[in-house]
Amino acid sequence: MNTLPRIVFLNRSYWPDVEATGQLLTDLCEQLALSFDVHVICGQPNTPTQGTDFEKQERTCRAGVTIHRLQHYQFPKRFSAARIINLVSFYRAAKRYLKQSQLTADVIVTETDPFLLPLAGDAATSKSTAKHVCYLQDIYPDVAEAVGKSKIPGVASTLRRLLRNAYRRADRVIVLGECMRDRLIRQPWGLSGDKIDVIPNWADCDAIEPIPHHRNSFRQNQNLDGRFVVMHSGNMGLTQRLDVLLRAAAHECWPAEAKLLLVGGGASEQSLRELAPTLLSPEQLNDRIAFLPYRKRSELAESLSAADLHVVSMHENIGGCLCPSKLYGILAAGRPVLAIANEQTDLCRTVEQHDLGWCCTPGNPAEIAAQVNRAINEQCAERNDRAREIAISQFDRDVIVHKFRVLLGELTNHPKSTPQTLSPLPTPSTSAQVRQPF
Repeated sequence: MNTLPRIVFLNRSYWPDVEATGQLLTDLCEQLALSFDVHVICGQPNTPTQGTDFEKQERTCRAGVTIHRLQHYQFPKRFSAARIINLVSFYRAAKRYLKQSQLTADVIVTETDPFLLPLAGDAATSKSTAKHVCYLQDIYPDVAEAVGKSKIPGVASTLRRLLRNAYRRADRVIVLGECMRDRLIRQPWGLSGDKIDVIPNWADCDAIEPIPHHRNSFRQNQNLDGRFVVMHSGNMGLTQRLDVLLRAAAHECWPAEAKLLLVGGGASEQSLRELAPTLLSPEQLNDRIAFLPYRKRSELAESLSAADLHVVSMHENIGGCLCPSKLYGILAAGRPVLAIANEQTDLCRTVEQHDLGWCCTPGNPAEIAAQVNRAINEQCAERNDRAREIAISQFDRDVIVHKFRVLLGELTNHPKSTPQTLSPLPTPSTSAQVRQPF
């Protein structure tokens, strides 16, 4: 019988989804499976990895992780009502699964896709001996309020009260940066700082490494030789204000040698595609801006290294609500950053502290265009090398996973500094003999 502590993660996105939270959770769980009995309760992928032989099994095992995949609605994300239906659908499915299944746990870790999941974890652990960890990739309803999507009176305050109670009862709360921790300590959240751990996201620095332009197939395939490539890679959502980036590319100060690539997709992609032709003539648009789909994970080293400057953009009101995970892949690729964010964010603090690029005020196309010109004039191999060094020493996957091992080891009274070899995973009924069910 497997005697390793069982850790159960809840999150809608997981392998083979290409969305950032799913890829990060997949990395984390597969590494933790060397030390723990790891289970994931997840949903259907929004964007499966290209070429993946994927079937919608209810239960399967991959890389030592037992995956419990639930059925739920998947309406197009570009409609707000559809997004709400999707998240409530998965939340209800997850809560029902925790209540009705025979799955047991020593620790339940609830992420925030969707943000209601901590309520399900709170309900489950209130009736068992399992510990509860709230792992916040973002802070809701603050995000919705920041981008103007919380307009029904009383809804945000009710959600905040419910989530605040769940966070207070949780054994630990994990956030991605000091700015998120500060937000939760302040009113109206008012959490104790003693139970909040700051563990940032990460990059796999073995998989993502700098590739010189002269042998970068991505640049060659996209006919980018001789161009200064400004790239935004990843989710095109409501929290980035990428419309301002398009307006910067259309600004009269935008340098002629610069080309903006938006690589990825998301809720704002269609509106951005519709906006671009209204800002530039067809010839200018073709010369200055290009949209490209998500890249396979195996292609990230090529695509991220293809840029001369990466943009990480945050809505002006979103500071402290989240910390963009795309920063760490950029640093692993050894590329400089243009952070469009308020200076109080962890993003700007990191960029400025280590001289990894430049910061500018959100919402100002002229300033963004001016900073692109500055980046062209201040290209520096030492800055690129420093970005890579910071990625390896502070934000590599192994560095961050070790922090999770230590935290989970403390919660289960089971030291986890050294990965172990797993025996075959038990069935839920076998595990129920030694763990109290939910």
